[in-house]
Amino acid sequence: MSQNTSLMKFSSKIKFFIFFLLLCSISFLILFFINNFFLVKNILIISDKNFSLVNKDKIINKSLLFVNQEQIAKIIIKENFFLKSAIIEKVWPDTLKISITLYDPCVSLIVNNGTFNLSCDGRILQKTKDVESFLPIVNYYQKLSNNSFQTGDWINYRDIKQTLFFVERLKQINLIPLTIDIKGQDMLVFKLVDNKEIIFNNNKDKEVQSYQLELIIRQFKIEGKDFKKIDLRFNKPIVSF
Repeated sequence: MSQNTSLMKFSSKIKFFIFFLLLCSISFLILFFINNFFLVKNILIISDKNFSLVNKDKIINKSLLFVNQEQIAKIIIKENFFLKSAIIEKVWPDTLKISITLYDPCVSLIVNNGTFNLSCDGRILQKTKDVESFLPIVNYYQKLSNNSFQTGDWINYRDIKQTLFFVERLKQINLIPLTIDIKGQDMLVFKLVDNKEIIFNNNKDKEVQSYQLELIIRQFKIEGKDFKKIDLRFNKPIVSF
């Protein structure tokens, strides 16, 4: 009787073990199927310009279930320096839709042995030997070393960042500088067509200067006036005709 009981217990354990293995196998196969079904096989790029994504192989064959959209966007922007922004959307079951915005070059900064074409937020989009004639040319009082920066790097010098800010604000009021001379910490000289000049102060609040300039230009348009020089370095701007 005792022997039969032992055999029955052993048989039950064997059955349980077989059932457990079978259950694990089925679960594994289901998970394997689900994982393969939701692997990223397609990447759809949405852009108004032609663009080829660098290192997209890093995204292909990742599970769409576990894709971190914000992390993927950061990686894409870091490795594709022409990208200003990237929005990632999951399209089930196997596609990532990436809506991108590309940078436009803002200025051409003269450096030792060449130029940097910069975006308006200070990213180096291109290193060239020749000046791009369609871009405002920035002359920096202390030329940067070409070899110290790589394409995709950011220029974080305060006076250069201020210059880029004012270039963007001038565009908004239809004023396009030809050249910009950064003459030390407190003097940014923007030279426009017809020998016009606008001078900004790097140490004065940039929003205040932008607002003052916009008011002056708006008033001149109403009155039909033109200017030769606007100096915004002081509390009260100085205008020369």
